Amino acid sequence: MRLIMKHNIVLIVCMDQEYISSVEYDLASVLGMDYVLETIDDTAYLEEYLKSSHRIDTLIIDEELAGEFCQKQNPAHVYQLSEGDESSGKINKYAGSQGIVQALGDMYLLKDTNEQAHLTHLINVVSVSGGAGKTVTALGTAYWLSSQGYKALYVDAEDFQTYDQILGCSTGDEACDRKLASAMRDCSKESIESIIKADFLDYIRPFHGIPASYGIEISRYYELVNILLESSDYDYIVLEHGAGVISGAIMRQILAGDRLIIAATQSANSRKRLTRFLENIGQYSGQSFIVCGRYIKDRPDYLQDPVIDDDIPIAEYIPEADKELTMKDIFERKLLRDTAEAVV
Repeated sequence: MRLIMKHNIVLIVCMDQEYISSVEYDLASVLGMDYVLETIDDTAYLEEYLKSSHRIDTLIIDEELAGEFCQKQNPAHVYQLSEGDESSGKINKYAGSQGIVQALGDMYLLKDTNEQAHLTHLINVVSVSGGAGKTVTALGTAYWLSSQGYKALYVDAEDFQTYDQILGCSTGDEACDRKLASAMRDCSKESIESIIKADFLDYIRPFHGIPASYGIEISRYYELVNILLESSDYDYIVLEHGAGVISGAIMRQILAGDRLIIAATQSANSRKRLTRFLENIGQYSGQSFIVCGRYIKDRPDYLQDPVIDDDIPIAEYIPEADKELTMKDIFERKLLRDTAEAVV
């Protein structure tokens, strides 16, 4: 089960299917992340749509359909499609997608598409309760981002790095750990690149033992990530944080990122912890999402709380599994694909 995120809806209602086809792709590619484009170009669907009320931020509609539609709905903003009139509130159909863009204005558009194309987005992944599937959430999100053509890197900033069991990769031996520690101490771009492995996705090779036993503090992972953010070689870096209390160092990384995924469970205790966590990150201005792990359908779902749902969407529910999940399971069951689509 997946909840629909609350975006501003831009709806085009036009029975001219050729017109819809000519404008919808261009508009979808330039609208800002806060807007979702929807279209209606079928009479039967329009009749069904009008039977109930809908939240519409901006309506763009054939002028002959506007009267009845606006009587039954209550769009915040209305533009009428006209074949000639270009007066206020009118859009000339012959101007195509450019006519719509000019009418809507810059507020609706990506702020700087050239800048965004070269920006590395930092996705922080945390959990508010044990057993929420945080590592599966982080790896699965990174995997599906990679499969969608984005260059994504997974980094595990934990003392106990066990994601090799999910990836099915080898952690090597003590000699490998020493080489890894040496590269991390150097922390130059070249040394960082030498410890990035590519399998299902790009990732920093895990330690066989504990990083601290080689003099590597967790803060070194944050330094490594910040170097990669500056280089902009990746589209997305998925940074998994350790479980437990959110430290000042973790909070700084969260505030430095523009995406946050919170792994939780459906239990009442997890909901309480989530509420407390959200209160502590009140100054965070990026996009946040919840992933509910180990979901069991016939049990109460305490995450269905308006106090939470109205602010932070639940990107995905991950069903309880009878065994530890692997990358093969993530691929075959398409787990975390919705989450990856949500954070883009």
